[in-house]
Amino acid sequence: MTGNTRKDRWTSEDDRILAETVIGSVRKGGTQLDAFAEAAEKLGRTKQACGFRWNKNLRRFYEGELEAARKKPEHHLKSHLKQAMTGFDELSQSYLALKKEHELLAREHHRLLAWLSKGVSFIEKKGQ
Repeated sequence: MTGNTRKDRWTSEDDRILAETVIGSVRKGGTQLDAFAEAAEKLGRTKQACGFRWNKNLRRFYEGELEAARKKPEHHLKSHLKQAMTGFDELSQSYLALKKEHELLAREHHRLLAWLSKGVSFIEKKGQ
């Protein structure tokens, strides 16, 4: 316990802070355990005390909000995954296009080197 003193009574304000912290954390994609640690700091209690209070007394009253909060990050996750996949597809297409362009340029480069080599040989023969 880091600076937390034992507090046996929970006020309605303590309960509100704990509930808001838990639901907010879950909504942001965090865990209830993260929320208990955050609430412990806010309330000057241990994370174990916050977890016990949530699970024993408050959770049943906030089940609907908690379930809604759980669904929101999942939606964001799907959205981010879709964006990542779209981005990956675009990168793959760009890579393939660049690869083709590179191959064309490499062939042109070799063709020019061969042409220059023939030109140098021709000039050297003329100079002899």
